[in-house]
Parts: sequence; structure tokens; C-alpha cells
Amino acid sequence: MKRRLNLAIALIHDPPLLLLDEPTVGVDPQSRNAIFEKIEVMRVEGRTIVYTTHYMEEAQRLCDRVGIIDHGKLLALDTVQGLINTHGGKSVVIAERTGGEIRIETDEPIAELTRLQGEGDLLRFRLDTPDLEGVFLNLTGRHLRD
Repeated sequence: MKRRLNLAIALIHDPPLLLLDEPTVGVDPQSRNAIFEKIEVMRVEGRTIVYTTHYMEEAQRLCDRVGIIDHGKLLALDTVQGLINTHGGKSVVIAERTGGEIRIETDEPIAELTRLQGEGDLLRFRLDTPDLEGVFLNLTGRHLRD
């Protein structure tokens, strides 16, 4: 409720620029969704919103442009899709076959699935496509830091 109240107080004067610093930390799923919906409405209305978050799925959902910052340095700035295309890596096809599971990194997942299906022993599959979290990890490193 405090986060929702903070957002309401920030909006009461109808500011043209809104700075939101991790507005969904510690909120329940219903409040988080309500905050997202309000932000999406404000964006459609043309309000400028600067949104900081450690949750890449939030940035991917809400932001038109994203800057990846690490140790105070701007590593990349682009649209979500631009960042994914440039730094996201390849799609991964995870296929379960009669002989076990295989993982294939590819730029052409449909072609790989067609090939696997043609071999006849494809039981099920999953496709993992690049996302903003992968971009962040590719740019900043995957190892835990102090």
C-alpha cells in the first residue's frame, strides 16, 4: 500500500516527467500489476517516465528504450528489440527425443525443429528465445560479484 500511495502522491500534480526508482520492490502481485497498468496508461498519454529496475522482465514489458548500466558505466542503450538483436545471443531449441534431451543454439529455430521432426523421434520441445535478461548477463557477465 505504501508503494501505491507513493505513486499516487507523485502523480497528484500531473508532472510531465516521472522518475520511478524500483517502484515494484516488495509489493504483492496485484499491486505490481496495478502499478504496471498505471505506467502503461501514462506512457500512452505521452508522459516521460524514467524507470530504474533490476527486474529485466519489467523493463522489457514497460520501456521503449533501455540503458544497461554496470559499475556506473553505460554499456548499451537502445530499444528492447535492438538490444536483444545485438546482444541477446541465439535461440535455444531444447528437444526431448527417445534417446534423451538435446540443446541446439540456432538463429533458425523453425528450421531446426523441422529437421528434428523429420528425424522422427521428437517427443516434445521447448524454445528459449533471447530476452533482456540474457542481454544484461551477456553485457555484464554471468558470475556473481561482491
